[in-house]
Amino acid sequence: MTIGLDVVIVTCVLANAAGLVAAAMTVYWRRTAPAGPRLLSFVVGVLLGAVLLDLLPHLWEATGNLTALLAMFAVALVVSRLFDSVCACRHPPIGRCASQTIHHHGGQRASPTRGAELLLAGDFVHSLVDGALIVAALAVGIVPGAVATLAVALHEVPRRIATVTLLVRAGCRPAVALGLAVCAGLGTVLGGTLAWWSAEAIRPALPVALALSAAAMLYVALAQSVSLFGVWRARVLTLECGLPFLAGVLIIGGSHHVLELFG
Repeated sequence: MTIGLDVVIVTCVLANAAGLVAAAMTVYWRRTAPAGPRLLSFVVGVLLGAVLLDLLPHLWEATGNLTALLAMFAVALVVSRLFDSVCACRHPPIGRCASQTIHHHGGQRASPTRGAELLLAGDFVHSLVDGALIVAALAVGIVPGAVATLAVALHEVPRRIATVTLLVRAGCRPAVALGLAVCAGLGTVLGGTLAWWSAEAIRPALPVALALSAAAMLYVALAQSVSLFGVWRARVLTLECGLPFLAGVLIIGGSHHVLELFG
C-alpha cells in the first residue's frame, strides 16, 4: 500500500496529541506543589514498564542475539551515565525545587533534577522508533495503521506525563516543560518521515535507537527510585505508592500488547 507523506505526518501528530493533553492536565493540576510520592511512583512504573515490556522485547527481535543485546545495552548505559554527568555539571541542583526535595526527605540530598534531560533525550529516541512502527503498520493497511497509531497514543500518555513531571520537578516552568515534550514528540514525525522515505535505510539504526532509549529510561528510573527509597520502605505495600507504580507498568504493558497483536 502506498501512503502519502501528509498521511504519515498527520498520523504521527495525532499519536502524540493525547499524551500532550494528559501531560498538560497533570502539570497544571500539580503546579502548586512538587511531584509527590504517588506521582513519582507512577513515573518509575511507566519507565520500568517501557524498558522491560516494550523496548527490550523489540531490541531482542531486532538483534536475535543475547550477547549482542547485552553488549549494546551495556554501552548505552555507559553513554547514559556520561550524558547525565555532563548535564549535572552544567547546572547543579540549586534552587527552590531542590531545597524542597531535601526538606521533604529529612535532609537526604536527593537531586530532583537527576535524569530529566536524559529522559527527554531517551523519549525523543523512543519517539523515532514509534514513528517508524506507525509507518510500517500503515504500509500494511489502514486498519493495522489505525490500531498501531492508537497503541502508540496509549503509551505516549504515561510517557509524556513522566517526562513533563520530571522536567517540572527539575525546575522547568510548566509551559517550558510542555514545549520540550512537544519537541520530544516531534521525534515521532521525524521517525515516520524517515521510514516513509526509506525504511531499509533506517532499519540498521533501530537496534541502536532501542538500546539508547531503554538505557536512558532505566537509568532515570533507578535515579528516581533512590530518591523514593525511604518512602517506598514504608509505603510500597500500600495503595499510596504500590498502586500507582503497578498502574504505570500495566498501562505500558497493555498498550504494547495491543500493538503486538493488532499492529
